Amino acid sequence: MQRRLKEKVAIVTGSGRGLGRAIAEKLAREGAAVVLNSRTREQLEAVQREIESFGGRAVIAVGDATNEEDINRIVSIARDVDGRIDILVNNAAHTGVGLSVAEMSVETWDGILRTNLRGPFLFCRAVIPHLQEQRSGRIINIASLSAKNALPFASADAAAKAGLLALTRVLAAELGPHNITVNAVVPGLVPDTELAREFMQKLGARFGAAPEAMEENMRRRALLGRHPTALEIAEAVAFLASDAASSITAQSINVCGGMSVC
Repeated sequence: MQRRLKEKVAIVTGSGRGLGRAIAEKLAREGAAVVLNSRTREQLEAVQREIESFGGRAVIAVGDATNEEDINRIVSIARDVDGRIDILVNNAAHTGVGLSVAEMSVETWDGILRTNLRGPFLFCRAVIPHLQEQRSGRIINIASLSAKNALPFASADAAAKAGLLALTRVLAAELGPHNITVNAVVPGLVPDTELAREFMQKLGARFGAAPEAMEENMRRRALLGRHPTALEIAEAVAFLASDAASSITAQSINVCGGMSVC
């Protein structure tokens, strides 16, 4: 198997489950040493065991991806792996759906923006000096279709993820002269992940529909007539992290089966 990321070190936030786990395992299969991050050690230990079972390398860094002190410690752990940091995948997120703007409290709004936008900003800021020192690197932000589509009852998530896309473009402009690319992947619904199930339950409750009916409706609207898999999204991340994508920056790439075409 081609190992496009051999000798690279990658940080993947929210990698204890779902998309984050799929991304971490894919990067490890491509040869990267992966720093696993979430707040739950037990989840990370399971991912670490899986990666080590196929000969990959994984280091656990338990911490809150919104806490500046934790983030600096996680970045320090990553730097200690092989003396470098090559890839940052900002994946940790909350769904933040189910409330209208009129109903949403300031505390709920702030909490979602803290996780979905402030956290990635802090992680980017923490790794930038290391990437600049190397004059190379990849930052890949995991966004959401709510940033592109008019989804009711998802205002905080939409605002945060739209902000993340804007941050992606600005960082690409700032870091391009240092040979650092910054891109975003916009996943569609991946029904077998815990985050997607939570999303469908909250949105279904709001619309008075069963989660299964909501999922089926979204599937029918996709141009391919199906949802993407976690592996397909991980493949897109691995591609953007590789040398094959060295001229791609400031882009948001939809991996959603055609749920969005912009």
